[in-house]
Amino acid sequence: MRLPRYRFGEFELDPASRELSRFGERIGLRPKSFECLVYLIAHRDRAVGRDELISAVWGRAEVSDTVVSQTLLRARRAVDDTGDRQSTVRTVPCFGYRWVATVEEISPEEASVPTPASTPTPSPAPVTAPEHVASSPLAAPGRAGMWLIGFALIAVALGWILLRERPASTTGMAALVLVLPVAVSPADSENAWVRLGAMDYVANRLRHSGLKVVPSDQTLHLSAQLGGQALSAATLQKLQAASGARWILAPEAELDRRGWRMRMTLLEGHQQRVLEGRGSTALAAAAAVSDSWLRRIGRRSTDSETTPSRLTERVQQIDAELLAGQLGAARRLVDAAPKAEQNDARLRVRAGQIEYRAGRIDDAAAIFSRVLERQPKVPDGLRAKALMGLGAVEIRRENFIAVEAYYTQALAVLEAAPAGVVDPADLGNAYNGRGVGLVQQGKMEAAIRDMGMAQIAMQRSGNVIEAAGVATNLGTIETRRGHYAQALQEFDGSIAVFERFDVRDYTAASLLGKTETQLELVQPSAAAASIQRASELATSLEDPYLASGIEFVQTCALLETGRLRDAERSLVRLKSLGIPESDPRWQELNLRLRLSLDVRTAGVLARRHPAPGEAVPGSLALAAVQAALLNHQFDTAQSWLSHAPANASTTDVAWTIARALVAQSEGRGDSALQLARQAMAIAELTGSPRDRVRTGVLLARLLLAQGQNDAAAAVLGDLNAFVALDYRVAWATLDLYRKLGDQGMVVDALKRVQTLRGERDIAMQPLL
Repeated sequence: MRLPRYRFGEFELDPASRELSRFGERIGLRPKSFECLVYLIAHRDRAVGRDELISAVWGRAEVSDTVVSQTLLRARRAVDDTGDRQSTVRTVPCFGYRWVATVEEISPEEASVPTPASTPTPSPAPVTAPEHVASSPLAAPGRAGMWLIGFALIAVALGWILLRERPASTTGMAALVLVLPVAVSPADSENAWVRLGAMDYVANRLRHSGLKVVPSDQTLHLSAQLGGQALSAATLQKLQAASGARWILAPEAELDRRGWRMRMTLLEGHQQRVLEGRGSTALAAAAAVSDSWLRRIGRRSTDSETTPSRLTERVQQIDAELLAGQLGAARRLVDAAPKAEQNDARLRVRAGQIEYRAGRIDDAAAIFSRVLERQPKVPDGLRAKALMGLGAVEIRRENFIAVEAYYTQALAVLEAAPAGVVDPADLGNAYNGRGVGLVQQGKMEAAIRDMGMAQIAMQRSGNVIEAAGVATNLGTIETRRGHYAQALQEFDGSIAVFERFDVRDYTAASLLGKTETQLELVQPSAAAASIQRASELATSLEDPYLASGIEFVQTCALLETGRLRDAERSLVRLKSLGIPESDPRWQELNLRLRLSLDVRTAGVLARRHPAPGEAVPGSLALAAVQAALLNHQFDTAQSWLSHAPANASTTDVAWTIARALVAQSEGRGDSALQLARQAMAIAELTGSPRDRVRTGVLLARLLLAQGQNDAAAAVLGDLNAFVALDYRVAWATLDLYRKLGDQGMVVDALKRVQTLRGERDIAMQPLL
């Protein structure tokens, strides 16, 4: 359950998202100061003892009065208070502190986002300039977060996998139908497609009557959980409970000398009945039995094709292969179509989708574009799907302005369609796709509105899996906004749904997003466990885009946990997945690995600096600068710094850290300290725990180098929550205790370092 938010005076504090704001504008505040505010507000009915506060916020006893005082001073300043005024936090002499300002609790319902009846109204995103958004590791082009949100779009906005041309009524949406795969006799290879093709055809025909039908791919995941059990009354009722369907239809198709006979067992509650229909083809028999049932419940399908054409049959065969994941078989069916059918929009859009799923995005784009060139002959529904296909292609190309444009066009087509003919799932796909394009441009509030609309549409369409896919995207957005607890909640909810339905690629994508969030939270061991689960699923994935995304993030997690040899193998696997050594992400990871294994080799790699004027990610430059400095290549380090963008000194933590390290190497200690504090200020704005750790460790190192041990102790005290999680913090703390000559603390600190080191050389200062 989401924690309440607190309002006092002009301020609002949200413990769940770790946000303090004033008139809706976010205020940067260090973690320990924020946690002190939260604890004092939560216990405002009494005074809180100093030891109690230390235990709650720092989790240990050895915290100096200076650290506590400085932490409270920052907290007071953030809420426009001082130690003299004490209008919010009052010092209780010889005891502790008490919260004294009037507080109003805001319930989660009051503070929450959308209701289904209206456009979502998200809580305000942190007021941060776009360049600060771009400095986040998840927002920077090419970082692993890009892989997640790209695939999350594929998982949802390409929910037109079966390209259903189905009108959806705005009435009767509560009546959910589950159509099971067809039991086919004879079960030979020629008729094998009927099992899924006729199932999907019946589902589409029922949708044309305005009924809400469980999507076919979701049905497959549900029925697979029966593990081959016979469709007894007990198993049907089990399916009914799992799906929430009012009706379950279990079809059986048999080919005899008179043609096809379709026998349909209908379960409603505890009542069963059997319906039959005949036809010259399996789909004709399916149409007959479907229409027979619809008449009994007072409905009629708007699909006037009572005798499905050869093209309709081919389309259903293709959809059956797509449901089964047989891309090659689906492509052969498209290629084998008669010349007269080759240019039909239904066939061409499916051909584009097949190429997209196979990773041939240029071919897919060409096919979708040709479909759109045939306007206005192409029906609205297919035109919208082709536009969404091009939007998905641009996701892969990382052209997010085009992504927004294509999905906006698709929405315009869908919203202009006559009332009652738009499938909510199509609207959901379009809103979700545009939301992805918006978030990559830093337009967070607009993105969340679109994602909220997407979720509502998916819920209306009955598609639990696609709704969970939207939640995966929301998790990525919440991570970008610094709402880490909410992000993990979104990811865990999605993973639970995907695992329930055994949707492995979607599960892997959500685990990838969860790992990114855990790395941002400086939880390397938890991140390594999450990405390992995703990696185990990746062996069965066809999509090279997702597979390489998982491998990139796994390499990051392995390096963070000191598993250097495994990281080396992971880099080799990335090359086997087609990632060139010239890729900046690969170069950065390889540099970081070599710095831990062989400093001289890292120096050689650092000398291969980019050409003048070439754009360089800050994270790559930081790795290269560290490699150059460790090899006393000062000119090389300066050369890398020359690639910094104009605004890097105020927006990018990595570039600022790199400049501080170069300043220190040149003996400009005061300049290095100033740059380190500048980096910390940027980290406060981004709200990233990962950035706070890197900048805090940097500042502590510089202070220790100048003999300012007490000041370094105060900085590391603020990072104490990470000392048992992060190798850099643990190593810096050990260095502090050695300089202080506190042998008892050295022993404890050394144990922590040994626990976290992995295969790293403990004598070598960790990388930033």
